[in-house]
Amino acid sequence: MPHACADLDLICVRHASIAGKFRLAAFPHGVESTSSFLCLAELLLPSVEMLVFQHSYAFDSSAPPRIGDLSHLAGDAFETLAEWTDRPLALFGHGRGADLAYRVARRLEREAGIVPATLFVSGAVGSARGEVGDGGPKLRCPVVALTGERDRRAPVSAVRNWRHRTSGTFDLEVFPGARGYLDISRRQVANLVHDQLLVAENKGA
Repeated sequence: MPHACADLDLICVRHASIAGKFRLAAFPHGVESTSSFLCLAELLLPSVEMLVFQHSYAFDSSAPPRIGDLSHLAGDAFETLAEWTDRPLALFGHGRGADLAYRVARRLEREAGIVPATLFVSGAVGSARGEVGDGGPKLRCPVVALTGERDRRAPVSAVRNWRHRTSGTFDLEVFPGARGYLDISRRQVANLVHDQLLVAENKGA
C-alpha cells in the first residue's frame, strides 16, 4: 500500500487479516536500497507492520545516487508518519538513513509528544560526546545500534557513540562481516527487532 509525500513514497507491508501490534518505519541508506527492508518485513509479520520509505525518484536514471537534504526529508517523513501513530511506532535507519531516522525521532518527541518504541540505527557512526548537534535535549526513546564487526565505515567504537544521543536505554549489537548483515543475518536482525519491541512494550505496561 503506497503513500506519498513530496520526495518520499511509503510502502506499507502488513498482514492481510491480522493487525500488527507495532509499526516499524524503515529508512534505507540510498535511493535504491529498500529491498533489504522489504525482505526483513516478511520475517516481522504479523506482529510488526513495516513502513518502508522509498525515494520518489528511485527509478529515475538521471536522479542522484544518494538521498538529499536530510532536514527536508525529515520534515516529509515526520508529516507522513503522523497518520500512523495509533500503534507503538519504532524507527529503523541504515547508513545515511540512520541519521534521517534520528531526525524524525527528534521531531516526533519534540513536536508531537510521541516517544518512539525504539530507534534502531544501523551501519552509521554516532556523534562523540559533546557533538550531539543542535544542543537540544536528548531523545527519551531506547536506541539500539547495529554494525558489522569488520565495517570500516562504521567501526564499533564509533557506532557506540549513539549512546550519547538518548537519555533512555542503549544497546549495541555487532554482527559478523561488514555491511551486508541486513541480508546475511536477516533472521537475527528480525529477532532483535521483535525482542526489543517486546521489551519496550513491557516497560511501558
